[in-house]
Amino acid sequence: MKYLLTSIGISMTIIFGGGFLIRFVRDSDFYIAEFVGGIIGIIILIIGKFSKGTAKPDSNTFLK
Repeated sequence: MKYLLTSIGISMTIIFGGGFLIRFVRDSDFYIAEFVGGIIGIIILIIGKFSKGTAKPDSNTFLK
């Protein structure tokens, strides 16, 4: 789950945040939808980085 959130956060930040920055610098247009998408991507990325991965305990008693 941790790696899924991290990859989704990175992709959303690159797609929406990159598009926002390009249009903001080139045309001085502020698109709210792309800005919000980039911010949500950054939030998901932070949650993915600070969440603890769930490790499954070893249930096989024969290997002990």
